[in-house]
Amino acid sequence: MSLPRFHLPAEAWQPESLVLEGGEALHCSRALRKAPGEKIEIFDGNGRVAAATISRVSKDSVSARIDEVRQHAPRSREVHLLAAMIKAEAFEWLLEKATELGAASIRPVFTARSVVHLDGALLNKKLHKWRRHMVESAKQCHTPWVPGLETARSLTEALDGLPAPSIRLMPALSEHSRRLHEVDFGANGPVLVLVGPEGDFTAEEEEAARQRGFQPVTLGSLILRAETASIAALAIIGEELVRQGRPQP
Repeated sequence: MSLPRFHLPAEAWQPESLVLEGGEALHCSRALRKAPGEKIEIFDGNGRVAAATISRVSKDSVSARIDEVRQHAPRSREVHLLAAMIKAEAFEWLLEKATELGAASIRPVFTARSVVHLDGALLNKKLHKWRRHMVESAKQCHTPWVPGLETARSLTEALDGLPAPSIRLMPALSEHSRRLHEVDFGANGPVLVLVGPEGDFTAEEEEAARQRGFQPVTLGSLILRAETASIAALAIIGEELVRQGRPQP
């Protein structure tokens, strides 16, 4: 049976003991009623997982002695999702499922047809909430990784800041779209997946993405919701990486 898992950012780790605070401490001590002597797992979201024994429980913190630490190997092939901003509930669902499917990062993008526009303090508040959703998803599925979440930016800014080399894919209902099993994932660099909003990209946006090397790919003949397209693409790409011998860890 798996141990209860809690998240502690890498910068808060100590060599011999770890201290949970805030929501993680409350979840451990109050929701799960864990007590000194019980075993738990603590992970940092960057591949490090510690088996630990609770040593002290106070009103607002839980201290645990490290028994063993496992550092998972770095990802052999990263998949980054550039997802157009969509309505809040759907976007939060997308973040949770992208975490479960092993995305290395999610990069929200504002497009001409985005129905959600955020900036300033409201955007920062949303980013904090979204990161919590991703942590909770990572805890639930027991992945050692929490994807990076970048601040939302315009499509132009997103397209101008891409790593090279990379494999660049864009789900699109186009006569020029290839099936994902026809894509050769043997090239160097990460895989970048660009997914449009409700109503898809404009013709000008799609052309701009093509000019920056994004290949149109098909996810089937049906018109998928934006969040469904993102998750379908991640799932199929994950399987293709395994089939072609280039899996994610």
